[in-house]
Amino acid sequence: MFKKIPVYLVVLFLVLPPVLFAAETDSTATVKKPLIDMTAFNDYIKGPDGYQLLSTTHDVLGYSAVLLGLTAGLFSPPLLGVDEDIHGLIGVAATTAAVLNIGVGFLNYGYRLTSSEGLFTKDNIHIVMGITGGVLMLVASLTSESDFHPIIAGLGTGLMGASIVFQLF
Repeated sequence: MFKKIPVYLVVLFLVLPPVLFAAETDSTATVKKPLIDMTAFNDYIKGPDGYQLLSTTHDVLGYSAVLLGLTAGLFSPPLLGVDEDIHGLIGVAATTAAVLNIGVGFLNYGYRLTSSEGLFTKDNIHIVMGITGGVLMLVASLTSESDFHPIIAGLGTGLMGASIVFQLF
């Protein structure tokens, strides 16, 4: 009997979410209503005010990720003898800002990653350098006890910084 419990759990997890989150059905309606109506949010994000909000958020998160990454590097225990918890807290803040920056950038500027004008356009280089830098910062936070941690974190912070500088000019 107990050997069948995992099978029942898998079936339950496959069947239950569609039942819980199914759209409201009305036999007289021809169009199904979604459970959560996101049209107002989508209209705002696609409009000029939403674009400006996401653009500013992307800028602030990018600058913050680079500055926090540099600060975490300066406050590293071997360099200044600062407590390791402070270094870790600043590093987590830098990584969080970098990952959020990638998400907001993809949401607002994802359409700009294209090869229609060639691979090495200003936008493509900025996007690839920024994503690579953010991912390296995430990898560095996951490998915090290794010898490669400072190299990976410094490379990630440097690539994000270079991506910002490259986009400015």
